[in-house]
Amino acid sequence: MNAREAKNIIKAAYKCGFRSFDTAFSYNTDSLLYSALKEIGIKTEEVEIFEKIMPYKSMERRLEASLRALKRDDVDFLILHWPSSDGNIYESLKAAEKAKEEGKARSIGLSNFPLPLFRKYSLDFDIDANEYYSSPVLFNERIEGVLNLKYGIFSFGTLLKDGIPEDGRKNLYFYSRDAYPKFMDLKNTLLEIAESHGTGIKSILYSFAAYDCPERIIIGAGKAEHLHDYTDAGLSEDEYSLILSKSRDLSVYNGTDNIFCHDWRAV
Repeated sequence: MNAREAKNIIKAAYKCGFRSFDTAFSYNTDSLLYSALKEIGIKTEEVEIFEKIMPYKSMERRLEASLRALKRDDVDFLILHWPSSDGNIYESLKAAEKAKEEGKARSIGLSNFPLPLFRKYSLDFDIDANEYYSSPVLFNERIEGVLNLKYGIFSFGTLLKDGIPEDGRKNLYFYSRDAYPKFMDLKNTLLEIAESHGTGIKSILYSFAAYDCPERIIIGAGKAEHLHDYTDAGLSEDEYSLILSKSRDLSVYNGTDNIFCHDWRAV
């Protein structure tokens, strides 16, 4: 996707009513967001921005770069993007706390932090938001008392495609020999529920994500028309429980609590 296509999606999202944008220094999307909003006559101060930065020692410098690109004095939420080494997390949270004190971030949060790790750092820091990956292949519960942001509802397309992909995703745990039958059982259940509602699997996955009422659901779109794929089918309690049961049957084969990082459950 080129810059023009990306900006067109941002502008279409704004026109559809989206007023919160999740961006990241590592995505190199801050300047795109600023430029797209400027083209429709909107300042970045008029939307809510969640800025994600990896927990590196250079976090302060990266935040400054993001603020310059966004043409803002602050961001609504400064989010630590991924858990890395324990020392980097602590030092980065100190930097985030400092940014909040200096008025460069109104709130701070964590992204992709498993519950035990989130609780650990909540003892020393006032964390305002939890951005977490949630789908039937890696389900995490919301955290009370903070703003819950849910993403990854389509599981990087794995639940939307037939067969095992040929790229790096084929190494994900649910494509292993023992887990794959459980994965297909989950997928077939989703398709059956979608058929009973007269809708598609995307609508059911979105409804599953929305069921526990997160404050925000973060969605991605490769084309402007994909913005309209996110509709709530209104799952019943029994349907939600059935999907959750199939998800837990599958999760038995997952050796980690975080697809992209090591197992933090021992922390």
